[in-house]
Amino acid sequence: MEERSVQYGTTTVWYTLVRSPRRTLGIAVHPDARVELKAPLDAPVSKVDELVLRKARWIVRQQDFFRSFLPASPAKEYVSGETHRYLGKQYRLKVHTTAGKEEVKLLGGRIHIHTLHPKDAEHVRGLLSGWYRSHAVVRFEQAVDKAMPLFKKYGIARPSVRVQHMRKRWGSCTPKGTILLNPELIQAPGPCIDYVVVHELCHLVHPDHGPAFRKLLDRVLPDWEQRKTRLELA
Repeated sequence: MEERSVQYGTTTVWYTLVRSPRRTLGIAVHPDARVELKAPLDAPVSKVDELVLRKARWIVRQQDFFRSFLPASPAKEYVSGETHRYLGKQYRLKVHTTAGKEEVKLLGGRIHIHTLHPKDAEHVRGLLSGWYRSHAVVRFEQAVDKAMPLFKKYGIARPSVRVQHMRKRWGSCTPKGTILLNPELIQAPGPCIDYVVVHELCHLVHPDHGPAFRKLLDRVLPDWEQRKTRLELA
């Protein structure tokens, strides 16, 4: 099996290529929205991608249809025992009552929240969100510092980074060269964070998602597709 993708407008269509001793190409969208394409052992990948692109409109419609039946993730209640992610790992939440300073600590495989209002879910959520944001600022700046040497030959200046909530994006690059990163990205694995940062840095060289952008991304981060897939499945 091989994970592949084609670009359909602004949508990336991911699919699993399965080869078998058959004579024709067959494509299916499963109820969990996975796309699977079965192909002959000797079928050129160019022909496979071509079929997926031709069927992309139908694939997207089928995925939207199936996703409408998938159960929504239960709303977080911000109580002890609930799991929350940080840098790709799951941690149990432990809410403590305190008469002193309110704080959040990662200790012993748990996220500990010491608060004056342990029964107030919105208050606890705010404390956790603030903790996520503060760690996101540090981790995102580190990711930019780590990635900048990859772009030395392109002469771009180190951009400023701003943490900003975005409903449908992990990151964005403003016309003035500021990189915006979603604080929820701090819940993803480190390599995925680095991918998003490199993606946005590539936009400082090529503003659009054209062939030149793709070529640059392939050059500076050869395994970006695997990281992207991991982020989408996280």
